[in-house]
Amino acid sequence: QLQQALSEATQMLEGFPNSVVLYNIAGACNAGLMQFDAAINSYKQAIKIKPDYADAYNNMGNALQNKGDLEAAIDSYKQAIKIKPDYADAYYNIGNALQKKGDLEAAIDSYKQALKIKPDYAEAYNNMGLALQKKDDLEEAIDSYKQALKINPNYADAYYNMGNALQDKGDTEAAIDSYKQAIKIKPDYADAYYNMGNALKDKGDLEEAIDSYKQALKIKPDYADAYNNMGVALKEKGDLEAAIDSYKQALKIKPDYAEAYNNMGAALKNKDDPEAAIDSYKQAIKIKPDY
Repeated sequence: QLQQALSEATQMLEGFPNSVVLYNIAGACNAGLMQFDAAINSYKQAIKIKPDYADAYNNMGNALQNKGDLEAAIDSYKQAIKIKPDYADAYYNIGNALQKKGDLEAAIDSYKQALKIKPDYAEAYNNMGLALQKKDDLEEAIDSYKQALKINPNYADAYYNMGNALQDKGDTEAAIDSYKQAIKIKPDYADAYYNMGNALKDKGDLEEAIDSYKQALKIKPDYADAYNNMGVALKEKGDLEAAIDSYKQALKIKPDYAEAYNNMGAALKNKDDPEAAIDSYKQAIKIKPDY
């Protein structure tokens, strides 16, 4: 009940205008309500009263990061670390901001700092895995996910991310097992069903792939990519009508989906409907002229 908490904190600040705790609470409420500028102002008020308030600098960094101001966020986290050198969360948050910035090496170093301070930081291992994966260090990424899972065996995201890394590595069977683990922990994990569908499709298990896409769509009915890729699996199975229907569903959700128009064109061509195929290809080119 963020709005109510914010109203009460704001009211209490009238009586206690020097309460850094109330400003911090107001900042957290505003951030939760996606009112990032107001959150930043609250944290600044807290820091004005207590310049060595490391938590306020860290929280302000999060608000700035959510606002997309990555440089200012990193500066804010660095202030928190200057005050509190063993602040693992601030190092972790710097890692996330650097990763968003595309500075993967620096992000990995920051996660390592967080882990030096807090060796059981599962989230830091998971996010370090993501940075390593983006760098194409797939073996190291997988090791990092495994470390996260050693600490927290119920970490669905780490299983999911490990599945993606294994799929990138070409180890489809292990990837499918990893997605299954993620789903066991988090049964409504639409992305895990979708990516498992992709792995099963690559393996040639078209029926299972289609079932997996259907599960993703049951959880997330507006999942355009799942309709598109289910269309591909149906086409490979030779069920052209169902494939075309699936592409149409994808386009209903995402009308500027060039790939779905292109795939539908291929299905229509196979169905010996060249006119409709050409129209579909034209739509794809209209959206994406370099297709």
